[in-house]
Amino acid sequence: MAGARLSAALVLDNEALQALADPRHSKHRVMLEKIAAVKYESGRGASVRVVTPTAVRVEALVSRRTAGTASLGRFNVQDIALDSTRTDRCVTLAAAASATAVDATVAEAAESEARTRHVSVYTSDVGDLTRLVAQVDNSARVRVRPI
Repeated sequence: MAGARLSAALVLDNEALQALADPRHSKHRVMLEKIAAVKYESGRGASVRVVTPTAVRVEALVSRRTAGTASLGRFNVQDIALDSTRTDRCVTLAAAASATAVDATVAEAAESEARTRHVSVYTSDVGDLTRLVAQVDNSARVRVRPI
């Protein structure tokens, strides 16, 4: 429907988070353009969430206390923390797809966001994440995109 506002979410994997967080990263502008494109595709006034699992922040060594990570605040990047229920789901996903724990947290975050939004997962690990996303509920609402 023309002019419709769609809710969207961006889930950031390791390199996507590093690129957004660090203005000196070679793909920083690429990530800024990707976020702008999702906002444009979603329509004026649409709700667009940008999230990353806390395990990804640890793997990427991105601290919110480090100078130069202002982009995380500017785009209101939300941390997705693991509780017991989420952890159990990550274990199931990782086992089903023979994936790493961190990749499973990305897939689980996408699954959670896909309950109410269209989701784009940004990663440099398209193959593994695509295999994982095939295991999630509402996988039709999740797209794995390269960074």
